[in-house]
Amino acid sequence: MKTCSAFFVLLWVTSAIAQPAAPAGTPIVAKSTYHPDNSHSETIVDKTTNELIESTYNAGGALISKKHYLLNERGLPTQGHIYDGRGNLVARSQVYFDAYGRATEMRSFNLNGQCYQQVVYEYDAQGAAKKPKVVNVNPGAAPSIKPGVIDFTNNAAPGMVMPPQQGAPAQAPTQAPAEPKKKSFFGRLFGK
Repeated sequence: MKTCSAFFVLLWVTSAIAQPAAPAGTPIVAKSTYHPDNSHSETIVDKTTNELIESTYNAGGALISKKHYLLNERGLPTQGHIYDGRGNLVARSQVYFDAYGRATEMRSFNLNGQCYQQVVYEYDAQGAAKKPKVVNVNPGAAPSIKPGVIDFTNNAAPGMVMPPQQGAPAQAPTQAPAEPKKKSFFGRLFGK
C-alpha cells in the first residue's frame, strides 16, 4: 500500500513540474463562498470574455442554480441569465447605472417578462455604497390590466343608443335629447 501511495505522489509531483506555471496576470479569477446552511457558491470571472459565472451547490454537492452575467469595461455585471440546477433558463436580469457608472438597480424578470425582484443600490454624499435594498415582488399578486374591446365598425352618431349584439331583441335606436344651439362668437358679439 505504501508503494502505491508513493507512486501516486511521485506521479502528481512529476505532472506538477511538467506543466507550465500560470502567468502572473491571469485573466481568470475564481472564488468559493461557503454559506451558513452548508451550501456553497463558486464564482468564476473571465476578464478576457467579460463574463461572470456563479454556480451554487446545496449541502450535498448538487447544483441548485447557475448565473451567467456579461460584464462592462469596469468589471460590473450589466445583464445575465439565471438557470436552475438542470440547466433550464428560469429568469433574466438587467442592471441599471447612473451617470457616474455606478449600479443603481438590478431587476430580475421571469420568462413572462414580469419583474419578481429588485435590488436597489444607493450611495451616500461621499459616493460610498450603502447596504443594498432587496424588494421581492410577487408578479401573480399584481393586478392585471387587460385591453378592452372597442367596436369601431358601427358608425353611430354620439348620443345614439346602439342596438344590442347578436341574440338580444332588436330595439330601434333612440335619439338623445338635443341641446340648445349656442350662439356663435359673432352672434354674441353683435347680438344677432
